[in-house]
Amino acid sequence: MHKLTRRHVIATLSSTAVMLCPAILNAQSLDLDWDDIPTKAPVGEAALLEVGAGPAEVDVSTLNPGEVAVVARPSDDEIYTATGNTQYIGILRRTDAQIAFGAENDPDGVQDPEYLVVNLVCPHRGKAVGITGDPTTPFACTDRGDRHATDFNASGQVVSGAADVGEQLPVPAYTIATGAAVVLTIA
Repeated sequence: MHKLTRRHVIATLSSTAVMLCPAILNAQSLDLDWDDIPTKAPVGEAALLEVGAGPAEVDVSTLNPGEVAVVARPSDDEIYTATGNTQYIGILRRTDAQIAFGAENDPDGVQDPEYLVVNLVCPHRGKAVGITGDPTTPFACTDRGDRHATDFNASGQVVSGAADVGEQLPVPAYTIATGAAVVLTIA
């Protein structure tokens, strides 16, 4: 089993911060032109928790409410062509406000209201989705061009941008077990 450590976690920042680095605790707010953000993988790819292809177990017990961790694994599925055949899976441990929002807005497949687990691939063109640091719209497509720039809420739904409003970030096949440890098993 892979154990998530604090270096794999992003602390949620204020809503004015923009952070597209998916797995570094000490990451800083990025003051970049959105056109400079890579679209094949979220910024900070070298710091991702990487697992092998196939099923994997990840202990996500160290996530605090409002924090996001990202797991990367190779995949032959054509949906990940734009991300270099890497599946990025985001795990958001939600705040109380995000849990309340999710109670009315979560997609099918969410197994525990405290944790949103989604594939970080934009439904518009398959580009990587990064972490914004905004608790209302915690995810955004890394392709910020004029005809792209999709943003997603705490249930993984499109709220603005090129993808259709209400469309969802895909939920991967997973199970989550809570107890002494919180273990995410990715199929």
